[in-house]
Amino acid sequence: MFDKGIYLQRIGYEGSGIPNLHTLRELQWRHLSSLPYDTGYVLNQAYEDFDMPHVFDAVMERGGVCFELNFLFHRLLVEMGFDAHVNSGSTLFPGGRWGAEVEHMVVRVRIDNADWLVDVGHGGVSITEPLCIDDQGGAVEQQGIEFRLATREEWRVLQYKIKGGGWRDSFRMKVKDRAISEWNGWRDDLPPDAADLVPRRRRRAIENGQVTLTANLFTSIIGGEETVRLVSDREELIEIMATYWGESAPVVGYVR
Repeated sequence: MFDKGIYLQRIGYEGSGIPNLHTLRELQWRHLSSLPYDTGYVLNQAYEDFDMPHVFDAVMERGGVCFELNFLFHRLLVEMGFDAHVNSGSTLFPGGRWGAEVEHMVVRVRIDNADWLVDVGHGGVSITEPLCIDDQGGAVEQQGIEFRLATREEWRVLQYKIKGGGWRDSFRMKVKDRAISEWNGWRDDLPPDAADLVPRRRRRAIENGQVTLTANLFTSIIGGEETVRLVSDREELIEIMATYWGESAPVVGYVR
């Protein structure tokens, strides 16, 4: 079952726990650097619709995907006294296609009459600290990457910019409270052979940046400088996975 003490110990948080922006910022960073995003199990494993004991134990062991990670982080924030709300989002897929309205999950936290976007479960480039939803258009720098929220109709679009590059879309969200149960049918939009077609994807935050591994395509953004390369050497791939994800072999699926 959910255990706040185990959770805080797992992410290495030893602060005051006062529900303010400083605490929120530290909790988000420690979560992102401790519990990685990982799709390795999710398409092959029977999923119990947000059964708290199952999700908590599994995520504490190996990380998870967006709705698991943000589902648990929302629960943690509520138990620590934050005014936290689950909101929906959708990610940008290859070809410029947006996902369904209820696909990605984010957390909105209200502090001192301001709304802050928090996300600990995105599979692509994303914020590592809370981002003020009310400061639309104003860019902030996090670990060398610039972020801003643009408005497109009813959507807030998270955009990012690395050094020497232009603005890119990451995901979009709606400032609208959602019930966790709205994600129960997330598999319904997937093709029957999704497990064979979708490559395993991992992401985590590191000191001064973030790294992503999609199959054997390794992307790192360190201090705002992006490096993308295809890792063809098996031993190098094993080293990358062991360094950033604590794995000793490049397995395709996930064995619990």
